[in-house]
Amino acid sequence: MINFKKAAAGVLAAGMILSLTACDEESGTTVSGSGTSNAAPDANANAVVTTPLVTTTYDTDPAVIDAAKEASASLDNPDLKVDKRIKWMAWWDIDETTAAAEMFKSVYGVPATGDDPSREGRIFEYINVAYGERYDKLATAIQSGDSPDLFPFEIRDFPYGVIKGRYQPVDTILNLEGSKWDGARDVLNQFRLNGRYYCAIYEISFDSLLYYRKSVLEGAGLKDPRTLFENDEWTWDTFLDMARQFQQSGDGKYVIEGYNPENEFVVSTGTPIIENDGTKLINNMNNANVERVMDLLSTLQKENLRYPLHELNGWSVNPKAWAQGDILFYGNGGTWEFEGDSGLNKFAQRFGWNDDEICVVPYPRDPQADKYYHFMKQDAMMWCKGSTNDAGVAAWIDCSVTSSLDPAVTAASKQQSKDKNGWTDYNLDFIYSQTTLDGTSKLTPIFDFKNGIGTDVADAGKAESPVESLTKTVFLTGEKTYTQLREENFATIDTRINELNDAISKL
Repeated sequence: MINFKKAAAGVLAAGMILSLTACDEESGTTVSGSGTSNAAPDANANAVVTTPLVTTTYDTDPAVIDAAKEASASLDNPDLKVDKRIKWMAWWDIDETTAAAEMFKSVYGVPATGDDPSREGRIFEYINVAYGERYDKLATAIQSGDSPDLFPFEIRDFPYGVIKGRYQPVDTILNLEGSKWDGARDVLNQFRLNGRYYCAIYEISFDSLLYYRKSVLEGAGLKDPRTLFENDEWTWDTFLDMARQFQQSGDGKYVIEGYNPENEFVVSTGTPIIENDGTKLINNMNNANVERVMDLLSTLQKENLRYPLHELNGWSVNPKAWAQGDILFYGNGGTWEFEGDSGLNKFAQRFGWNDDEICVVPYPRDPQADKYYHFMKQDAMMWCKGSTNDAGVAAWIDCSVTSSLDPAVTAASKQQSKDKNGWTDYNLDFIYSQTTLDGTSKLTPIFDFKNGIGTDVADAGKAESPVESLTKTVFLTGEKTYTQLREENFATIDTRINELNDAISKL
């Protein structure tokens, strides 16, 4: 059985050029209107983490501080009394230089009490856990009566983590029916369970982007995909045409690499393999849209258009090949793939590329879909079972959503990210325009819950797990067809879905 955790660890040990990490969750930061610059807990949604996330913090930009203070007038409960620090269990610490943190401090002050004296003067107490032990540690803390307050949301643990009693609904301490949440309503509703909200999702970011080098594109005589996107011509068909043309431009040329680009293509049909309608999970393995996208994945495999990481790089991604111009699109994660000490921007700095050399574009749309569906990463935290710090949790989430909605905060946070992370206006303004929830984006957020039904059947880190094999085998190895894989695994997966649906009905 191929284990992506082992493959990722091998890459880290090998010390690839610029020390680029093999897993997108281990590096960099996300971009968001509220300036939550280090929140990459589940990015890319099905990637694998082998080491704790290392984050870089810095002093908050004065413009962000001022904007956050002004926006605090829109808080729902500014009179909440928050006495105790918020206990945060994760494999990465909270950056308290964001707009949300500055708003919290300006309205609620810094909590006076807590369990960890070393965190005096902070909003959060940080309970560090190794990624591979995170759920065991959380369960132990809950069972011992020493539950943390907040834990990172991961789509691979939803709804399974709720059913296992790890989290409690947040709609008991937040008014999620208020107008403040209207923009995120469609996204929120995709995460309801029997009418209850366990995730206070207030903004989204790209689960994965396609990074490309402008000079490589031009050298192969290809049209700019950003222009195609803007002209509503960026589809599977144009992507395939581009892939075949790029393949002919030289030896060893591939159109795309990444751990999970196949997942992005699947949901672009508008039909995830497993969806949640708010009351139950739905198994779409027999859906015609799923069958059709599997044909696309099979074509990419049979024509050797995708980078065969299982053959050429020990099941690990190879950003060096992308930097050398042998891979057209690096599709391994969102904005964090560009940023930080191990981001793609380090190539630009090392090799003196022009500022406009690295560009981004969303995954292509399904030409037969009714909308432009795109897998998104959702920014949320889970309220842990057993937590009694209602006020602290409610205050933090309200600060997060309020700051994310304020135009002045967004502008200041965006400028801070440009200054600190090297983003150009061309790329970052585009990213913000397509991840807004105000109805102006061309993209419709969609999510696949296929890896959230239990690791025994849906481990995203094992290519041969019943769920993961459905796409990974078709896209990478081609050893079996989707029809064969479905026949082998349908009963196992459908049985688990029925078990979870029974549990959901009793929540």
